[in-house]
Amino acid sequence: MQKVLARARRWRFVWIPVLVVASLGLMAVRAIPATYIERREAAQRVWSEQSLTSYRIVVRALFAGRACAQEIEVRGTHQYVLRDTCNSSWLSFLTVDRLFELGARLEAGPECFPSKQDCVCYRVRVGSIEYDPTYGFPATINWRREMQPNWQHAAYWKHIWEKRELPKCATPVRSLRLEVVSLIPLENHETPSLYHAASPAGGN
Repeated sequence: MQKVLARARRWRFVWIPVLVVASLGLMAVRAIPATYIERREAAQRVWSEQSLTSYRIVVRALFAGRACAQEIEVRGTHQYVLRDTCNSSWLSFLTVDRLFELGARLEAGPECFPSKQDCVCYRVRVGSIEYDPTYGFPATINWRREMQPNWQHAAYWKHIWEKRELPKCATPVRSLRLEVVSLIPLENHETPSLYHAASPAGGN
């Protein structure tokens, strides 16, 4: 009996550190998306404190294997497109609000593909964001969307059993890089240097 108790005590001392390490690991994993959120919220507070309702912004974009640029004047709720070589409804108009919106997509968790019921793969976004230390806007956004096999879902193994092949999760990676070349605050009374006006819009 004493040997059994001694053995139990020894195992207790072994398992306690293991459980502590495992708990810390889980906490670290859960903290990753929160870090994106906390950094974005802190940057948005800095941007809001500037009270910049009028500004001119130039953004360089790299996506779908091509480079382009936008130059936009923002006057309150109005946007004036001075130059746009992107011509992409998906990007929409790259104002500071839109940059925050695109950057926030890094906070999303894995998405089932092709559906929640048939979750053989999942789509994830990985990347990084750098915020301007003075104004708080997203100065550089880098992320890519890729597909990965979902080994933990029963649908994955069901697919292999029924089709006798691995699910096609290796789709082409979709990447995006946005870089703010310049952001110039403007006086509200200045006349917009517009080529054509644009109403607020947003892509997916």
